Amino acid sequence: MPEIPTIKQVALGDQVAAELRRMIITGRYAPGDSLVEGHLAERFDLSRGPIRDALKTLAAEGLIDTNRRSATVVGLSAADIDELFSLRESMETLALKIALDTDRTRLAAELEQTLQAMRTAAETRDPEAYTAADLRFHSVFYSTAGHRRLADVWAQYRPTIEMLLLASNERYDDLGPSVAAHELLARLIATGEPGAAFAELHAHLDNARLRLREPYAHRAAGPG
Repeated sequence: MPEIPTIKQVALGDQVAAELRRMIITGRYAPGDSLVEGHLAERFDLSRGPIRDALKTLAAEGLIDTNRRSATVVGLSAADIDELFSLRESMETLALKIALDTDRTRLAAELEQTLQAMRTAAETRDPEAYTAADLRFHSVFYSTAGHRRLADVWAQYRPTIEMLLLASNERYDDLGPSVAAHELLARLIATGEPGAAFAELHAHLDNARLRLREPYAHRAAGPG
C-alpha cells in the first residue's frame, strides 16, 4: 500500500529541504557526499517520510541524485549557475513582456511595494529580509503575467536561487547598489520603456549571475 503523506510530513519535508539546501549551497555538504535516509532521520529526529519528501524536492531542483535509500550531492558549479540564470533570464524576460502588455500600472505599483521592503532590509542590514524582498520583486512579473506554467517553472527553481542570493547577500555590508539596480529597472517599467527595461533586466541578471558564481568558479576547473 503506498504511503500517504500527511500535512505535517509535507511541512516538515519542506523544512528539512530548506536546511539541506542551505548546507549544500554553502558547502557544508560537498559534491559526492552521500545523504542516507536513516542517518538524516536520526540527525533531524524525524521519521523517514519527511526525509524522503525533502530528498525528492532537492532531486527535482537538481541538487542531488537519488536512488532507493540514499542520495548523492551534486551541488552547483559555476557552469550550473550560468545555466540556471540563462533559464531564469529567458523565463523572466517572457514574463515581463506579458506583464507589460497585461497591466503595466499594476505591475509598477507592486514593484514599488517590494522596493520599500528592500530599502528597509538594506538599511537594517538584514540579508534574509532583503533576499525575500528581492525574490518578491521578480515574482511580480509572473503574478502580473498570469501564466500558470511560467510561474510553476519559476517556483521549481526559486528555492535554489533564493539560497544562492542569501549566501551572497550575507557577504555584503552594503546592499545599496543592488537596491539602486532594482529601482532603475522598476522606473523603466513604470515609464513605459520596454526596450530599455529588457536591456536593464539582462544587465541586472548578468551581474547577479557573476556575483553568485564567484565562490563556485574554482569547482569548474577541478582539483588544483
